[in-house]
Amino acid sequence: MKKRVGSLVLTLILASVLIVTSTSSKIGQTGCADPVQAQALSETPGMGASTPNSHYLFGVINNEGNHYDDEWARGVRATTFELQWKRYEPAQGVYDTVYIEHMITILRDLKSQGWYVQLAPGYHYVPAWVFSQYPNVYYVNQFGESYNPDPASQGDFHVINAPFNPQARDLIAGYIARIFQDFDQADPMLHFDSVRVGGGVQGELRYPPFNWNGRANSFWAFDSFAQDPSVSGIPVSVVGWRPGIDPNPGSEGRGELIVNPGFEQTHTYFPIPAWSPEDEITAEVVTTNPHEGSRALQLTVTTPHRIHQYVRVEPNTVYDVGGWLKSGDGAGFARIFVNQYDANRQPIPGAPYTKLESKARNWTQQNYSLVTSPSTRFLKVEMDGDRPGIFCFDGLRLNRSGESNSQARDIEAPLAFYEWYVQSLTDYQNWQISLMRQFFDGQIDVLYAGKGLLPNQVSEALTNDLRGDGWGEDSSALYAASLHDRHVASLCHTPAIALYLSGVDRPEAGAVNDQSPNRMEWSAARWIAGLAHGCGLAVWGENSGQDNLASMQLSAERMHANGFIGLMWGFESELYANSASGYATIEEYQAIITHYANLNRVHLPLVMRQSIKFNRTDSSWERGQHYW
Repeated sequence: MKKRVGSLVLTLILASVLIVTSTSSKIGQTGCADPVQAQALSETPGMGASTPNSHYLFGVINNEGNHYDDEWARGVRATTFELQWKRYEPAQGVYDTVYIEHMITILRDLKSQGWYVQLAPGYHYVPAWVFSQYPNVYYVNQFGESYNPDPASQGDFHVINAPFNPQARDLIAGYIARIFQDFDQADPMLHFDSVRVGGGVQGELRYPPFNWNGRANSFWAFDSFAQDPSVSGIPVSVVGWRPGIDPNPGSEGRGELIVNPGFEQTHTYFPIPAWSPEDEITAEVVTTNPHEGSRALQLTVTTPHRIHQYVRVEPNTVYDVGGWLKSGDGAGFARIFVNQYDANRQPIPGAPYTKLESKARNWTQQNYSLVTSPSTRFLKVEMDGDRPGIFCFDGLRLNRSGESNSQARDIEAPLAFYEWYVQSLTDYQNWQISLMRQFFDGQIDVLYAGKGLLPNQVSEALTNDLRGDGWGEDSSALYAASLHDRHVASLCHTPAIALYLSGVDRPEAGAVNDQSPNRMEWSAARWIAGLAHGCGLAVWGENSGQDNLASMQLSAERMHANGFIGLMWGFESELYANSASGYATIEEYQAIITHYANLNRVHLPLVMRQSIKFNRTDSSWERGQHYW
C-alpha cells in the first residue's frame, strides 16, 4: 500500500450549474422572456437524510501480522490483504510458491478469526521482467518521454500503460487469473470480502503524475497504442495534437477571442461550454427570446457571485468589449466586467477595467474599449447582477480594436482530446471491474484519490487550450484525469460496487466547509459520498497516513457525517510506533471505535443494506445477509 508524505490538498473549484431554491416568483423577475411572458423557475429539493442503519466497520491497512490479536481485542475488524505482482510472479509464468503459500496461511488465519478481508491485488507493483520483455508498456507523454520512475524508491508508482496498451491488460489479466486460481473463492477460508481496483499509481484510478523530467503538464497518452484510433478510440481530429506544444487549431486566425460568446454551444457535461459559473449562482442557457441566434444566458442571482471566462490577450493592446444585456425587472443592473491579470494569474493593481451595465427590460447593447497594461496576459470576463434577480446576456464580443474577423475561438481540439483522455480512464476502470467479475462476486472497492477535479477547473483549462499555465492547470487532478463524477456515472446503480476514498482526512478541517451549499467548499469525503449516494453506491475509505489524533478524529467524523460504511486506518506500523512519532496510537483508535460503536450509519444507500453478489452463470444478482 502507499505511504503518503505530502498533503492530498487540491485547490478545487466547482462550476457545475446548480438550481438554487429561490424561484423567480420569489424574486419578482421575468427572466429573458418578454415582460408579458413571465415564467416561474421550479425549485429543486435537497438531498434528504436516510434512515440510520447498522454500525461501522473499522480496519487497518498494511498490517504486518504482529498485532492481529491485539487489534481484534480493541474492536478492529477489517484488514487489507495485499499481494504484490512482482513478488507473486518474479519471472513470466514463474510463480513464487513459497510466497503464495505464506499468504494463503495468513488468509486462512484471518478468516478463522472472523476478519473482514479486503484484497489489494497489487498489480501496480509491476515486475521488472514486464518492462524488459515488453518495452512498449511504458506510458509516454506529449514530449515523447517515457514514464519510468525508480522502482527501488517508487515501486508503487512504477506502473504500466494498461489504459491504452492491450498487452499490458493481458499481462494483468493473467496475474489476476492466477490469484483466483490459488485463492479459490469457493473455499470460505480463502474468500475475500471485497477487492480493490484502481490500477494506477499507488493502486488508485489515475494516470501517472504530471510533474515529470522537470515538466509540470504531462498528459500520458502519446504511445503508439494511445495514438492509434483503431486501438484506443482517439478521435482522428486530435491524433498527434500535443497539449501545451501545438497551438489549438480553433484559435488560429480567429478574431473573436471569447469562446461561445453567444451561448449557442451545448455539451452533456458542461451546461454552458467555456463558461464557469460559481455554485451560488444559477446559470442556464434559455431559448426564449434571445437577442440573436437561438439561445441566450440567463442568470438567477441570489448572492454576490458571477459566471466567468479567462481570455488570453497581448499586452499594450487595445481591445473592444461589448455585449447585449437586459434586466428581468428593470430595477437591478445586468453587468459585464472585464479585469486584467498577469502571467502569474494575479490581478494587476491599477490596470484599467471595464464595467458594462444596463437595467433596461429590453435587450440593450453596451460597448467599450480597453487598453491592456504591459504585464497583462489574461482578461477575465464576468457577468452578474447588482442585486438578487434575473439577468440576461447574449452576443458578447472581445477582440482587438479594428478586427474585422468575427469568427469566434473554439476549443474543439482540447475538448475532444480531454474527453477521450478521461473516457479512456473510465473504460480502464470498467475493464478492471469486468475482469474481477470473472472470478469474484462480492463487493468491489474502486479507489479514488482525493476530491479530484471539478467542472470549473476543466472548463478553465480548456479555454486556455490545455497550455499548462492557466487556471485549473496547476492541479495534479487535471493530468490524472480524476474527474470522479464522470467515472462514477458509469457505475450508477451497479450492485456490489463501493467508492473508496484515499485521503478521508484531507483537506484539513479549516480548509473546507461541508455544511456549505457550495460544493467547491466541501471536503473530498463529502464530495465522494455525494457521488456515491447519488448513484446508489456504498462509500468508505482510508486516511492519508502519518496522521495524529486530530486527523483520526476528523476522519471518523467525516465517516459518520457522510454515510461511510467504515474507515480503514493507515498504517498499522504507525499505530504501534513510539510516542515521539506524534502518530495516532492504537489506544486512541480503540477509543474512536468504542465511541462509534454506539452510533448508526446515516445516509446509507440501499445497495449496501444487504450483501449483493453477482451470479456469473446467469448474470443475475443475489441478495444475502449483511456483511457484518
